[in-house]
This record gives sequence, structure tokens and C-alpha cells, in this order.
Amino acid sequence: MQTQEHQRTNHEGCPPLAGILLAVSVALVTLGVQCIHGLPEVLQWKRHGGMGWTWITSHLSHWSWNHLAWDLFAFGLLSLLCLRLSPTRYAACLLVAAVFIPLEVKINQPLIESYRGLSGLDTALMGLLVAALWRHPNAGHSCSVSQVLAVLGGGSFLAKTMYELATGGTVFVSAGNEPFVPVISAHFVGFVCGFLVGIFKSMSRLTWNKGAMILKASLPSP
Repeated sequence: MQTQEHQRTNHEGCPPLAGILLAVSVALVTLGVQCIHGLPEVLQWKRHGGMGWTWITSHLSHWSWNHLAWDLFAFGLLSLLCLRLSPTRYAACLLVAAVFIPLEVKINQPLIESYRGLSGLDTALMGLLVAALWRHPNAGHSCSVSQVLAVLGGGSFLAKTMYELATGGTVFVSAGNEPFVPVISAHFVGFVCGFLVGIFKSMSRLTWNKGAMILKASLPSP
């Protein structure tokens, strides 16, 4: 008989068709947008005069093919890993990050007039991946390989963010050759969104289980 944890692992390890279709659709639409001259400008988020739906479509538009190539490569790789480890939270991760990233830019980045790119959603998937690795069953041990990988992944993202804040540049895309300024805070918000989507439910379950155990221990024996 399989344990409940084993059953959950098998379920999480089998990407649902909906998640795969969503990932493929995002990738294909993003490529299509870049192929149509002038469309990225229409779909980008603008501080003044932008439509409400550009909060979502801005993630599908890019400043150049180089910008798109890096973002799409990261999106594909991270989508593959997230759909393997946490498929049921994949869509929620993208949706939450897609809404909160432009909101952060609007509130905290008054000098940014427009926003484009999948990079914020990429970092959201990175956050989801870190959470999924941390939640991965550890066979009763206090620490597992997956949790070590989660710490390394989170630490690497933090180091990348600190480097970009200190230098004003980017680690992957050569910002000096591109017609845009990297919005580092948007990447951080994306990571936090993905991590919270990935970890919140398990944290709630853990708190509930601990509360139930304390209540049971406090009750008198029959």
C-alpha cells in the first residue's frame, strides 16, 4: 500500500495536460508577438495611456530578439522543472506574478514608463521551483538533497539580485546593448510571488497538523 506522501509525490510528478498546454501557448504567443512589427509596443505596459489588459500582455512582449531568447530559454527550462515537481500550482504562479509585477513597477518605479518581458515570470517560476524542492519528501530525514538544492537555488537568486543592484547591470542579458533598463525589483517580486504560491499551502497544512497534535495531546485520555 502506498503512503499518502508517496501518492502525493506521484501526483505532483505527473504534469497535467493543462499546464503543458499553457506553457506551450505562452511560448508560441510570445514568439508570434515578436514576429509582428509594432505589436510589442502595443502590448507593453505603459504608465500613461496603457490599457488594463497590458498588465498581462506586457509579459509577452520584448525589446529585442536577444531579450526574448534569454527570457524564453529560462521560461522553457523552468516550466519543465515546475511542471514536473509542482504542476498543480503552475498556472496560479504565473497568474499571481503577472498581476503583481506591473503593480510593483507602477508603485515603486516612478521613472519606468513602460515594461516588457517574461523575465519576471521566469523568476516567479524560480520561486515556485525553490518551494517545490523544499516541500519534496525527504524520507524521514531532517534534511534532503532536494532541500539543499532549494537553499542553493534561493541563495543563487539572492546573489544574482544583489549583484545586479550593486552594478546596475544584468547577469545574463547584456543590458548595455539593449534598449531597456532592467527592472530588478520586478524580478524580486516575481520570485516572492512564485515562492509563496508554492509554499503557502504546505505551510498551512503543517500549522494545522501541529495544532491538531497539540489539541490531541492536551485532551484527557478516555
